[in-house]
Amino acid sequence: MEILFDIAIWCMMSIVKFLVTPSIMVGLDYSVLFTICVTTAGAAIGVQIFYNMGRMIFAWFDKRKGIKKEKVITPMKRKIVSFKNDYGLVGLLVVSGVISVPIASVLVAKYFDRDKTSVWLLTCAFAIWSVLLTFVSHYLKTCEFF
Repeated sequence: MEILFDIAIWCMMSIVKFLVTPSIMVGLDYSVLFTICVTTAGAAIGVQIFYNMGRMIFAWFDKRKGIKKEKVITPMKRKIVSFKNDYGLVGLLVVSGVISVPIASVLVAKYFDRDKTSVWLLTCAFAIWSVLLTFVSHYLKTCEFF
């Protein structure tokens, strides 16, 4: 029963702080395979939750808008749209592990909703990030620098 609790906690941790979760798990002597499986499962669950919530929220905003007001362009909006136009979905997939599961999922829901494979590509990107971060963490833990 304790292992199920550990899996649930680590899955939630990988949803919230995906970048550091594999390193913490390797540091606490969890196996490489267990770390990859749990962080990938957590990220996949988080992608599904936040992608679908993002779609519902954006649909609700679109219904609620009514009369269009003058758009306010902020520097952050400008950066996000510029990144989307320059790099597209592939760019988002590359940086997804760094910007966290919720943010990447909501951005995919907002800007790449028409592409039906985008949510699965994001899940695969997090799986690749999980493998990469776990192996790097394991290597740094086991190698001796001096």
